[in-house]
Amino acid sequence: MRNRNVQPRRFLAVLSTAGVLAAALYVAGGCASNGSARNESAISAYVQGVRAYENGDTAKAMTSFQEAVKKDSDLVMARSMLGDLYRAKSDYEAAREQYEALARLDPYEYSNHYRLGLAYQLLDRLREAAASYLKALNLKPNDAQTNMYLGSVYLQLNEIKEARKYAERAVQYDPRNADAWVKLGLVLDLDNDYPKAEEAYRKSLDLAANEVTQLYLGENLLTQKKYGEARSVLSELVKMHDSPLHRKRLGDAYAGEKNFADAITQYQAALKLDPNYYPALNEIGATYIADYEKGLALDDSKRKAALDAWQQSLSINRTQARIMALVQKYSKAPMFQQ
Repeated sequence: MRNRNVQPRRFLAVLSTAGVLAAALYVAGGCASNGSARNESAISAYVQGVRAYENGDTAKAMTSFQEAVKKDSDLVMARSMLGDLYRAKSDYEAAREQYEALARLDPYEYSNHYRLGLAYQLLDRLREAAASYLKALNLKPNDAQTNMYLGSVYLQLNEIKEARKYAERAVQYDPRNADAWVKLGLVLDLDNDYPKAEEAYRKSLDLAANEVTQLYLGENLLTQKKYGEARSVLSELVKMHDSPLHRKRLGDAYAGEKNFADAITQYQAALKLDPNYYPALNEIGATYIADYEKGLALDDSKRKAALDAWQQSLSINRTQARIMALVQKYSKAPMFQQ
């Protein structure tokens, strides 16, 4: 999730008098004050918070904003800054409280509902997040970020049709947003629209190089059985960041091309990086079996090598019903060898 940092309020620098500042701090149409002296005290605390924030002292800024809100609960900008500071500290529950108050005090500002949606999403309160994002879009339908995050919420809810609708709107409104293209690609993959998902990932990579996006593209190409293209993408990914997962995926590309020797080399490279990475052992077993069964002249040493790899995998993780079934299936030698 992005956009977790506090956004500076540049317009505050031009507010030079207490009267103008007070007008900016409260909801349009009036405020529920408890006396001018109390309001001035709340505004003073808020101003101290802004100065502390501008000086990089976020702890003091937070204390001042808390004091301002305590003195007058209708200080919209104090709640706004406080909510952003809580979110920057990953205190999403406290941020939610401030954003809920903001959305109640100023329901006609789309960003209040957008940020409340972010807090709900970070708290995994997905239905509430969707409702808040929809309120934001009702006020600003063409906001790409809100469309993008609403699409991601529907994706988490496994509501693919709705997820696709808003993910497509996000790239429509902001075609230069690499993150939006990635999220669209994920939705399209789950919607089994693999060619369009590939296109989305490639557009994202054209805008911004990203290891995760390149992995998504490689996996998408494997799904489409475009093994040569997948190998090219995944080979570059291994050069960027050599990891067990990346090596395994590269091995999958070689295995798809029936280049079993190079596939096993990649799986072994994954195990060299992490000896407990049992998915690589599973694929070594599967590759040996594929090689074993490809012709009529069965090489039983490959069957035994597959069983050895699977047994090693099970010694790391016993809760693999599929691998246990494969071990049972291939444990007996062919009848003519008995």
